[in-house]
Amino acid sequence: MVAYAGSIPLHAGLGLRPLRPTDQDFLLQLFVESRPWLSWAAADRDVLHTLYEQQFRALRAGLETMYPEHLDFIVERTGQAVGRLAVDLGYRDWHISELAIVAAARGKGIGTDLVRSLQAAAGQVRLPLTLSTPMVGASDGRGLYERLGFRVTALRPPLYDMAWYPPGFPVPQPAGAGGVPA
Repeated sequence: MVAYAGSIPLHAGLGLRPLRPTDQDFLLQLFVESRPWLSWAAADRDVLHTLYEQQFRALRAGLETMYPEHLDFIVERTGQAVGRLAVDLGYRDWHISELAIVAAARGKGIGTDLVRSLQAAAGQVRLPLTLSTPMVGASDGRGLYERLGFRVTALRPPLYDMAWYPPGFPVPQPAGAGGVPA
């Protein structure tokens, strides 16, 4: 169940709104832009379109299975859809299960502002913020999250699991002498 009853103030003119049925085309296009490596699988446009649609449906089904109470939002900047955020506001942590920004809006601080807003809200309730980011094939998600104070907590190829802990939160120490690579 959701462990947060307040609002999440967002930075830099950003807004969140629930998904609407009319958002499906935007979401599929965002999915395609966020996963260019899938285009390596097929040269035929029809086959490629079918592959993207199948992978998009699989992602949606996976989110529903792993995080049945997650909240799914369209990210807007000054009323224009610029991305998607899926987050589970749990009792032990808040988990970002999907954060994607359209290609035309990348590099403008939207993802950073959104994550910082979530960190501020999670910090108010003293909960860590967790996520997984690909090891390959995407933009430098790990580097971005590390700049925002996240640390790698586990390696699950092809993913890095990462967590940000609010000030004063007891940070778990890695098991074993080796820890997680920097």
